[in-house]
Amino acid sequence: MLKKILIILIVLNLGTACSRISKKEKIEFEESRFYSSYSRWELDDLAKELAEHKKAYGYTPEVIKYRLLLEERAEAKKELDELIKKVKEELVENDLTTLKKHMSKSLRSTATLDKLTDLDFTRYRVFVSKTSFENETAKNIVALNTGEETFYFNVEFKYEKNMWEVVKFQERR
Repeated sequence: MLKKILIILIVLNLGTACSRISKKEKIEFEESRFYSSYSRWELDDLAKELAEHKKAYGYTPEVIKYRLLLEERAEAKKELDELIKKVKEELVENDLTTLKKHMSKSLRSTATLDKLTDLDFTRYRVFVSKTSFENETAKNIVALNTGEETFYFNVEFKYEKNMWEVVKFQERR
């Protein structure tokens, strides 16, 4: 009789343990789905996923965490858009102040800035591609057009310490 009771208790315990595991796996899946949208800067998708998760499960720690991260990313994206717009406007006026301020302090960046100061940007029209994001970096292409010829540059930004920094400004070949 005691053996039967023990067997029943063990089976019931295994059943509840398995259900706990499946809930844990589901929460981990939801979190990884959030992280995927977060790391690719797909902020609209992340907001939708958070809303769906909140409807189904309520305010979980993951929802709260990613909602705060979403707000931070939205602000960072806005700052980058403003930075790109300002640098573009200044380039047309042959002013590199903002670019110098946000350029990384590496030897390559210093050499690039030296070359850029020699150019007369007032002769060029400046075009900037749509920015693509991945984790803490953003990339776009800048085109300088004189009418006859176009020069392309790969530009890479890095978001560190709540500030965007240009880590690469290299001519495409």
